[in-house]
Amino acid sequence: MDFNKKIYLLLGGGVFFLSLSGILIKIAVAPPLITAFYRMLFTVIILTPYFLTKHRHEFRYFLDYRPLLVGFLLAVHFILWISSIQYTAVSNSVIFVALQPLFTIILEYLFAREDLKEGAVIGIAMALIGSLIISIADFYQLQGRLFGNFLALTAALFASSYLFIGRGVRKKVAYFPYLYILYTYATIFLGIAVFTAKIPFTGYGSKNYLIFLGLAIGPTVIGHSILNYSVRYLSTSIVSLSILGEPILTTLMAWFFLKEKIILTTVIGGCFILGGIYLASVYNYQQQKKKAA
Repeated sequence: MDFNKKIYLLLGGGVFFLSLSGILIKIAVAPPLITAFYRMLFTVIILTPYFLTKHRHEFRYFLDYRPLLVGFLLAVHFILWISSIQYTAVSNSVIFVALQPLFTIILEYLFAREDLKEGAVIGIAMALIGSLIISIADFYQLQGRLFGNFLALTAALFASSYLFIGRGVRKKVAYFPYLYILYTYATIFLGIAVFTAKIPFTGYGSKNYLIFLGLAIGPTVIGHSILNYSVRYLSTSIVSLSILGEPILTTLMAWFFLKEKIILTTVIGGCFILGGIYLASVYNYQQQKKKAA
C-alpha cells in the first residue's frame, strides 16, 4: 500500500475516533459538567509528560490572556454540547454541532471583513433549511428535543468562536503546545463550574471513569492528533471536509449500539445541513486560495 492510501486510511481512522464521542457521552451516567471536566482533565494528564519534555519553553504563553479566553469558550462549548445529548437524539446533536464551519465563515464576515460570496450564502441557506426541517419535526414529535437542538447549535457557535479568536495565538505557538494550554485552561474553568454548581467530583463508578478516559484517549488525543498529522500531507480542505463524516458515523453507531431510531426528517435535514457545510467550506477554501495566489 502506497503512502497516500495510508494517509487517507489514517484520516478515516481519525474521523472514526471522533465519531465515538457522542456515543460515549450518551452512555455515561453522570452530570454533563462532570463528563466534560474529566474528559479534559484526563486529556491534560495524558499530554503533560510530552509537553514538559518537548515544549517547556512555551510556558510563557500561559500568561497570554487570549488562550485563557479561548479555554473558557472551549469549556462552555463542551458543557453545551454534552448537555445537548441529554435532551435530544445523538444524531441531532452531532448534526447541529457540525454547523461550526458555517458560524466561522459568518464570524469572519462580521469581524474580519472577509467577503461573503454567493457560494457561502447558498451553503448557509441550505444549512438553515435543514435545521428548520429537523426542529419542526421535533416540535411535533417531542418538544423536549428542541431544547437539546438549541444547546447543540449554541455549542457550535462557541466552537467557532474559540477557533476564530484563537487564530492569532496559533500563528505564534505550535499546534501541540497551543492545544495543551487551551485544554488546561478549559479544565480549570470546568473544575470551577463543577465546584460552583456544588456537584461532587467523585462517586461515579468505575464504568463512568473508564468512559471519561475513553473520551480523552479516543476522540480527543487520538482523533485530533490524527487530524493534525493529516494536515501535513493533505490539503486543509480535505481534512476539514472529512470531518463531515463524523455525524454520519455517529448516527449509524447510535442506531446500531443505542437503538436510536433514524427519523426521516433527520436524514433529510441532515443532508441539507451537511451539503450546505460542504458547499460553503469548499467555496470559502477556494476564495482563500485565490487571495493567496
